[in-house]
Amino acid sequence: MSKNSVNKAKASTSKTLAAITLAFLLLLSMLSFFPIASASTPPISIPTYAYLAISPNPVGVNQHVFLVMWLHMAPPTAAGNAGDRWRGFTVTITKPDSTTETLGPFDSDPTGSTFTLYTPTQLGQYTFVFRYPGQVLSLYHPTNGLPGSNSVYINDTFLPSTASATLTVQQTPVAPVEEYPLPTNYWTRPISADNVHWSGIASNWLRGAQKGGYNLWQTGEGPSSPHILWVRPIEFGGVVGGNWAPVSGYTGSAVPDAGFYSGGSYEGRFTNAIVMQGRVYYAEPLGHSNTGGGYTCLDLKTGEVLWHSDEINVRNNSVSATSTALSLIPSPTFGQLYCYESPNQHGVVGGILWQTSTSAGVTTWQGFDAYTGKWLFNETGVPTGTEVYTDKGEIVRYVLSYSTATKSGWLALWNNTKEQMGLHAGLGTTTSAWQWRPNGKSVNMSQAYSWNVSITADLTGNAAPAIVQILPGDIILGRSSAIAAGVGDKFTPDPWTMWAISDKPESRGQLLWKQSYPAPSGNLTRRFLTLPIDPVNRVILMADVETMQFSGYSLDTGRLLWGPTNIPVRAYQYYGSGEGGGQRGAVAYGNLYVQGFGGELLCINTANGNLVWKYNNTNSGIDTPWGLRPIFIAAIADGKVYAFNNEHSPNTPLYRGNSIYCVDAFTGAEIYKMLSWSGQTGGTGTSTAVLADGVLVYYNYYDNSLYAIGKGPSATTVDAPATVISRGESIIIRGTVTDQSAGAKAKVASGAFSTIPAMSDQSQAAWMEYIYMQKPKPTNAVGVTIKLTAIDPNRNLINIGTATSDINGKYGIVWTPEIEGIYQVIATFEGSNSYYGSTDSTYIAVGQAPSPQPTVAPTSAAPTIVPTQTPTASPSVAPLPEAQPPTDTYIIAAAAIVVIMVVVVAALFLRKQK
Repeated sequence: MSKNSVNKAKASTSKTLAAITLAFLLLLSMLSFFPIASASTPPISIPTYAYLAISPNPVGVNQHVFLVMWLHMAPPTAAGNAGDRWRGFTVTITKPDSTTETLGPFDSDPTGSTFTLYTPTQLGQYTFVFRYPGQVLSLYHPTNGLPGSNSVYINDTFLPSTASATLTVQQTPVAPVEEYPLPTNYWTRPISADNVHWSGIASNWLRGAQKGGYNLWQTGEGPSSPHILWVRPIEFGGVVGGNWAPVSGYTGSAVPDAGFYSGGSYEGRFTNAIVMQGRVYYAEPLGHSNTGGGYTCLDLKTGEVLWHSDEINVRNNSVSATSTALSLIPSPTFGQLYCYESPNQHGVVGGILWQTSTSAGVTTWQGFDAYTGKWLFNETGVPTGTEVYTDKGEIVRYVLSYSTATKSGWLALWNNTKEQMGLHAGLGTTTSAWQWRPNGKSVNMSQAYSWNVSITADLTGNAAPAIVQILPGDIILGRSSAIAAGVGDKFTPDPWTMWAISDKPESRGQLLWKQSYPAPSGNLTRRFLTLPIDPVNRVILMADVETMQFSGYSLDTGRLLWGPTNIPVRAYQYYGSGEGGGQRGAVAYGNLYVQGFGGELLCINTANGNLVWKYNNTNSGIDTPWGLRPIFIAAIADGKVYAFNNEHSPNTPLYRGNSIYCVDAFTGAEIYKMLSWSGQTGGTGTSTAVLADGVLVYYNYYDNSLYAIGKGPSATTVDAPATVISRGESIIIRGTVTDQSAGAKAKVASGAFSTIPAMSDQSQAAWMEYIYMQKPKPTNAVGVTIKLTAIDPNRNLINIGTATSDINGKYGIVWTPEIEGIYQVIATFEGSNSYYGSTDSTYIAVGQAPSPQPTVAPTSAAPTIVPTQTPTASPSVAPLPEAQPPTDTYIIAAAAIVVIMVVVVAALFLRKQK
């Protein structure tokens, strides 16, 4: 059994035993029947009863089994995480070859039970003996020393006991629970909890430290086609129209073809948008501003409004004494999905939208329910620090306090879910402390630290030590020089210093290495990338602002591995964003993906600094001063890089031809390109787009609308003649394949189109531009491929062939059924990168072939052909007159006989086909 399988089994066992644990917790209620009194005098001995359960039984060789063991009662002093535990459980195993093995010792949980896994490797009968050695009850937990509930049994002896069981191991493995395959049809949230493997295609975009900024790598699927699922206008957008001629006395020039402002300078729309469990959350703009219009939750796949709040992201109705401006109630800027695990509760405790504010130096987080938008609870006293999301969904902050004078300090981990702070049902050691119950509370979290360690290492440099980036549970990268991450050309301190300390539990806070480096020659500015660590190749990435080149340092030693690089770039690449000089990029798959005003995407191998590929299909010709349009990264997912054109302070009218792009992350090959001017956070090169569940959502400057791109549903129809056809007769089978996405349905409902045909992936970009962006209808668009099959009257499957739908979504194919009876005809569109598949069926009735018609002689002198009276008889020739006919009469008669023979042969052939 693989380690991964064992881990899955352990996780499964934990959840399976949750129900058993809860049942055993009922035993704790028995403690109320024991009066609180002093221990027995003299102490007494109490019998115990041991139990052992093994499952499955029988089991296949090399398959794991669950061993669950317990005593007849819970430890009388056990209370939550305090008090006694039954100690010293062991299981002795006798194998079929008579060798033995012992598991343990184990301590019980508060209910008096525990479990382990075991994998038998021999065929035959196994014997298991569970032994409890007995103990004297003490009141205290054996590990943490916490006192539990008082009991009359303190100092009494609980006697040993045993239990045994046998296990049959067979060659035939026990079949696991059925694994449900990944979806091939259109799917939506919620995903059934029985479809556990679907977690591989599902994802969230929580912003904050979890996703966004330049942490752009995403798990799960990403769209492989620019198919638009829906479009939602959120303010006036596009061309304004009207008379914009200069007014009398105006000395300037008019702005022709002006469009509406899109916030591209400093007020980017759709900023801090969040995706959680198939829902999109964003702040609505109001007038000129990107805030103030309330807060909205949409269905990710359909764009349907699920809820809207006018209590979030609105101006209040009061005016302060110092300002006439109405203060803004802020929007949530990040989300949380926290998986809470305790003996009393398991699973993610809802979804939380976090809104933050600071007053008088105190930071408060307000939590809102992601499902309804209603307020849940507050956390106050949140410290500043370097924020990280854990695998459990906790939001933690590493807080470093260091004195350069004493060369010492401390490092602590603040945790927004810390126990014993008041977020649970109760404090202390009772079962209430294992129940997540924060609703309606305002909890002071200023002391919510999970751990605190001393720093005794020398971290001094020419600036105060600061954390740069963290790989949780592994390593903390820091600097002690005025070298920041991001942009700016302020030269490099000489020397400059960086260091790494351990974040592994056994060595946390210990210095791993510290290095001081001479400043690069030429007064170059060497800076960290915004998130400089590549965890795959364990490389620290830095860029020289002026030369636009990169260097890589070992995360484990600080040693220079490679660089500076010598990669040719355009001069405009100096601006990696809209904030000044400096390179911006994102790390994924062991590569660094670099964006910038140079109009090129670069992929650099972080292991050696080599250029893997360069993408620059961004030419704007003479329409812009850029030549190659500035290009920025929106997300990286599913082996693809999603990018877009933008710039700081776009003019009006906007430059035409800006696009969104999808590029293969490993080869740089263009997968698709479609017109759109995707938004960023006020011209800083930081995308506002979100990607989750295979759907990319972005704000489009060209019409100030939200666009969602992803794989959508389709509908296939098939039709055939409704009347019975004769055997041997050809028919036309025809039908349609249409787009059934929410956006397509909305266009049809509005009357803009009677139907929206489905189009091939290669035609998708131009087709979407026609449907949603008022571009000309492409005349060369290619539809999708439909497979047609039939089931004949004898239940045989017949492959009729394939057809390709046309620009109107229709298809047709000619087919000739061979035998009589009723056929089922099935049309299947197997799907594409743009659409999930769909199918339809119809029926065809085939009757008997028509009887052959007799041939009539052309003249009275010719022999007369008389039709038979029965359909199956052959035609006969009338008797000839006694007189000899002329020669031409013989020729005509001979021709008639040939015709008769052909008819007879045809009739015989058709009979053989039945």
